[in-house]
Amino acid sequence: MATANPEIELEEKTEGVTLEGGTYEIIRKRLETQAETLRLRLHKLNEARKEVFGAIESKLIATNRIATENNCSPQDMVALGPLFIFGYNVQVRLKSIELADVFSVFRYDSQDHSFHTAPLDLIAHEKFVQDFLEMYKFYKDTVFLKFAVLGPHLYMVFQVGKRLRTLRFLNGPLLAKTGIYQ
Repeated sequence: MATANPEIELEEKTEGVTLEGGTYEIIRKRLETQAETLRLRLHKLNEARKEVFGAIESKLIATNRIATENNCSPQDMVALGPLFIFGYNVQVRLKSIELADVFSVFRYDSQDHSFHTAPLDLIAHEKFVQDFLEMYKFYKDTVFLKFAVLGPHLYMVFQVGKRLRTLRFLNGPLLAKTGIYQ
């Protein structure tokens, strides 16, 4: 049953808002206290981890742009000593795909923290190039996915169909030429 006096109704509503505001403040303070406790425990745990395992500070020392001749999206990269192989996916196929459209090799200069173009000789083995060209010729949906280094071999993983399950791997004794695994 409604109260006949509107002033009493207004007071009851105001008390409810004050109580709800007080409850909010109590919950907020509890959460802030728990967050601070968690931060302190995390900091303590991190310091203990650093004592046991050591710590290497990682920081950004430089940024560089890698320019390509075609409109493409970067997919993956792999470091082989001072050489980096970058893999891309070409967006527009106006011509047949060549090895240089999907891969590029750069030499990293640690003095000025820059990349300099290097020849594709590292991956331009006759058998590899033949397999690569055939794959892009016969599978129109081919895209480069990633590099995988397993032992002395560098594998390039390609998706050759619309589903992710249709994969093809190309490999060669590439790392032996760099002298990294000898």
